[in-house]
Amino acid sequence: MPLPVPSLLRSQRPRSRLPRAAACALLLWALTNGMPAPDRARGQRLFQGEEPLAARIAGQDFALPAGASRCGNCHGGAAAQRIAPLLTTVSLTSATSRRGGPPSRYDAASFCRLLRSGVDPAHVIVPRTMPRYELSDADCADLWSHLSRREP
Repeated sequence: MPLPVPSLLRSQRPRSRLPRAAACALLLWALTNGMPAPDRARGQRLFQGEEPLAARIAGQDFALPAGASRCGNCHGGAAAQRIAPLLTTVSLTSATSRRGGPPSRYDAASFCRLLRSGVDPAHVIVPRTMPRYELSDADCADLWSHLSRREP
């Protein structure tokens, strides 16, 4: 028979383990695929456009200028006119209905698939105005590492 746990030792608020689990899964994936561990600081630089990301608008045959493909232009908290959701651990990993689709949540693989193809975890296509990025696996891992740890 288990011993009762005094109420002072019990957590007052349930904690979500998803962000920690996602980070552990990403690290395990990177290590087993011979990649270095994700670099969160580099992910922040990619998000802010300090390191450029190659991108195109769906259906266009020319690359966007580096300044136009910065994630922070549309998704950043300091964006002058944010036209896309703020990206945080909660917004990415909570089951949410997006663009009329069923509730879904992102993990590292679905996040990278979205950036490359424009298809979200519920198989809903994001608006054409969202660039499709030409990212390496390391770029995706670094971005995910930054965003999955970012608080609102």
